[in-house]
Amino acid sequence: MAGDVVFAEGDEGGLMYVLLEGAIDLRKKVGKSETILKTVSTVNDFFGEMALIDGQPRSASAVATKASRLLVIDGPTFENMILTNGKFALKIIKVLSDRIRHSNSTIEALHEVTPRDRYIRGLVDFAQTKGEKIYDGRLKVPFAEFKVWANSRIGFSLEECDAMAARLAKNMLVSWTKEGGDLLISDAILREFPRRSESGQAQ
Repeated sequence: MAGDVVFAEGDEGGLMYVLLEGAIDLRKKVGKSETILKTVSTVNDFFGEMALIDGQPRSASAVATKASRLLVIDGPTFENMILTNGKFALKIIKVLSDRIRHSNSTIEALHEVTPRDRYIRGLVDFAQTKGEKIYDGRLKVPFAEFKVWANSRIGFSLEECDAMAARLAKNMLVSWTKEGGDLLISDAILREFPRRSESGQAQ
């Protein structure tokens, strides 16, 4: 059910989890509050594997946002899957690699003074590969895809993504397509935050 705690930050971890149904927030304590690092909402996505790999306490809490079903995998089963299932082992490697990239992005984001700047920087970077340039020079971005990306890469919850987009739209820095599913990025944003190459350099 919503609010059920799968594990808490600081707990000893001997299990990992595969999502079969529902959604799980991964939350980390920041001062006296918590921030949502990621929402796991894709079926067959997994979480909690780091405790099996490095033997360290949980670095975040996992809390259900709605009724969820999970497949539970213990240490011996995990090790056997790594040794006997090449596709599973490759997926684990890709996840760990992605987390390293995410950590690098997070460190870089510390230099972005405000959440607004971090959000816009992420929006422009996402548009670099997923955006479509339209007739007036603006970039059209599939917003649902961006929210999932922003949730896992730059630490915005899905609700925070909605709120930030609404704020930028109010200031006329972004707008919505007539259908409402795509976000249009203004020239002003593109001038303030020039797109970067894969190496992270501004173009």
